[in-house]
Amino acid sequence: MKSSDVLRYYLREDVMEKLLSGGKNREYAVRYNDKFGKRPASFQYKADIERAVKSGATSIHISEERWKNPLLLSTEMKKEDLTSLRDGWDLLIDVDCKYFDISKAYTKLIIDRLKYEGLREFSVKFSGGSGFHVLIPYEGFPSEINGKDINSLFPDAAMIVSIFLKDSLKDKIGERLQKDYGIKKISEIFDMKEVDLYTEGEFDPYKVIEIDTILISERHLFRMQYSLNEKKWLVSLPIDKDKLEEFRLEDANPEVVNTKIDFFDLKPSKDEAKRLFLDSYDHSAQEPEKVEKEVEHKVYNLPLDEAALPPCMREINKGLSDGRKRSVFILTNFYRSIGKNKEEINSLLISWNQRNKLPYY
Repeated sequence: MKSSDVLRYYLREDVMEKLLSGGKNREYAVRYNDKFGKRPASFQYKADIERAVKSGATSIHISEERWKNPLLLSTEMKKEDLTSLRDGWDLLIDVDCKYFDISKAYTKLIIDRLKYEGLREFSVKFSGGSGFHVLIPYEGFPSEINGKDINSLFPDAAMIVSIFLKDSLKDKIGERLQKDYGIKKISEIFDMKEVDLYTEGEFDPYKVIEIDTILISERHLFRMQYSLNEKKWLVSLPIDKDKLEEFRLEDANPEVVNTKIDFFDLKPSKDEAKRLFLDSYDHSAQEPEKVEKEVEHKVYNLPLDEAALPPCMREINKGLSDGRKRSVFILTNFYRSIGKNKEEINSLLISWNQRNKLPYY
């Protein structure tokens, strides 16, 4: 996409209005092709948007968290300082899959599940690539969970809800993919060996699609509504959640998009999301069912001796600012190899994520 076309799109009055809508008390970040600008940033006026895009901005990103003053944010701040400065947070469910139709099918299952949990006021948008974002607003959250202020439970509560949704929908999306595509077709679409699509002898849909969970962290950003995606130059477009199945990629062409839907225009009733949070926390506390195998085998659950870890594992465990996604797979496989169960692995990963450093921009 030509720079002049990018500039012309962002300077549309309706687009600038939407780039500011919902941004109050949130941290902004500007991307210039393959790198981000200085953080924190805050946009209040159309002139701020105009100045950024005329300086070469290609996309605009925004925080899930709301801050009392986002300009006070610093990479040196400790967790308790961030909690004190935080004024709330929205739950963003980030559906990630490189195949658009599968992303759309999975997002539809998420929408249906949220409605089942009693939610009505939540929004959906296309990411601009091949995935989708689902936003559940803070105003519908319970004020506390297990006696703890909901504001202090980010990012753990966001992870717990995302893991609950992921676990709840695994069988449904797995059955859907096998019915609509079949294992052979899926392996071709994702250029994977069929055997690599299985976990413990069963088809694992999360080999090809995922909800971002472990990498949710303080100052986590997502692409702002009506921002462009640098890889495909499509618009991150809000969608009527009841018409998701009608959405086509060409609808996100910047030449044709309209701005009638606002991703942040939500007015949930008090405690609308309470059932979702309670169900998620109940799920996180349950022990998985033990299934007896026909072939008896012994599982060793070895103690985790930090001093005995390989040097590379010790470095990862200290916390990282980059390479975290790959490290998740390294840690997960290592913990499995020493016999840790799913709940233990999730707990270890959450603890590790709290030691990670904020990315440097």
